[in-house]
Amino acid sequence: MVSLRLTFEDLSRIRFIGTLGAEFETRCAEARFAESQQDVFVEWRRKVKRRLRAMGPVEASAINSRTGPRSLPHSSAGGDRSFHAMAVEPFWAQIQNYLELAREVCGRAIVSGGVESVLNNLHPAISWEAPVLRVNQGPHDREIELTGKGLVLAPSLFAVNPLLLDSSTGWQGTPTLVYTVVPDSDTASTLWQGAEGGSALSELLGHTRASVLESVRVPGSTGEISRRLHISNPSASKHVGVLRRSGFVTTERKNNATVHRLTLLGEAVLG
Repeated sequence: MVSLRLTFEDLSRIRFIGTLGAEFETRCAEARFAESQQDVFVEWRRKVKRRLRAMGPVEASAINSRTGPRSLPHSSAGGDRSFHAMAVEPFWAQIQNYLELAREVCGRAIVSGGVESVLNNLHPAISWEAPVLRVNQGPHDREIELTGKGLVLAPSLFAVNPLLLDSSTGWQGTPTLVYTVVPDSDTASTLWQGAEGGSALSELLGHTRASVLESVRVPGSTGEISRRLHISNPSASKHVGVLRRSGFVTTERKNNATVHRLTLLGEAVLG
């Protein structure tokens, strides 16, 4: 258990970022790849293994020998380049977008519930009881006092558990707490589509409905969507309704107007 003692200055200097980068995620992905449990990473492991089989046996064997459980990535700039090319790079656009959305969710939660509420809902292994932030990170207890240095919070898709990076390895020389944001099974399947995801989306939804989903990247009313795509109002309304029932779009009232916007699942599908 790691206990972080935060001063008022630390709390005021908490920053949320989208990701520590592809190389950091690659380090974490090595530990995920070594696992054999049936979870939302099963399809990803299967695709990575297929890519490894397509490589030369010597290089694939070298990668497999290096992938194994790690409690903490060595650095945010490390990572095996071959494994990165097989396991992270093909999906990075979707992963980066997913992590950025996780950051935005925290930002909105701060506005509605405050920093303390967010800290208590980051991950089951993270808890906040002023003035101490506790992170369940191994059997050894230690206490760290930040003394006004602040704290960076970064989501990670592949990190097995929350990780605390000190100022020497953290973001821009600041202590950084990495918290895991594991997607549900539907969202995860869209993350592993890789470069083939765009054309597959049109085949799945149909060209017009896929265009409506793309249009809602910029929130708007049914009328605005119909004007953007040059389709009728009833047609736009019908497609939005299907996308909403599928969980890709949400509809809300704003200033006496109905506005459609993408959900996290919709954002992940588009990549």
